[in-house]
Amino acid sequence: MPSLSLERSVFAKMKQGNFFVVQNQIFNYKLSPIEFYVYCYLCKCRNKKSGCYPSKQTIASACGIAVSSVSKAIKQLSDAGLIVVTKNFRGGRQINNFYELTDLAICETDDPIGHDGTCPVLQTDRSKQEE
Repeated sequence: MPSLSLERSVFAKMKQGNFFVVQNQIFNYKLSPIEFYVYCYLCKCRNKKSGCYPSKQTIASACGIAVSSVSKAIKQLSDAGLIVVTKNFRGGRQINNFYELTDLAICETDDPIGHDGTCPVLQTDRSKQEE
């Protein structure tokens, strides 16, 4: 059983902001462990406007995974509508990416993304266009 002083210490750190929030709906998306890890890292880094700028190398180092795995995870998260990636350029060269996290409470996805990489909302939209 944890001591009362340990519990008070944890709550004191929470009040200082030593934590981040992940919306419960993320579990509906059946993300792979790496996709979930990258998503959580982006949640940890985001600012008050819901975005952040970590490099893929920074994400890879923090998560202990390869940069190529980060790239794949970012693509999957973007395809699922969980993040919006904006490439920033200066002088004709890309300087960084801005990652904006989508509010899952208002996300347009009808069903969570599957592990096959297909996004149900895109399938639904295409079927409506054919009618």
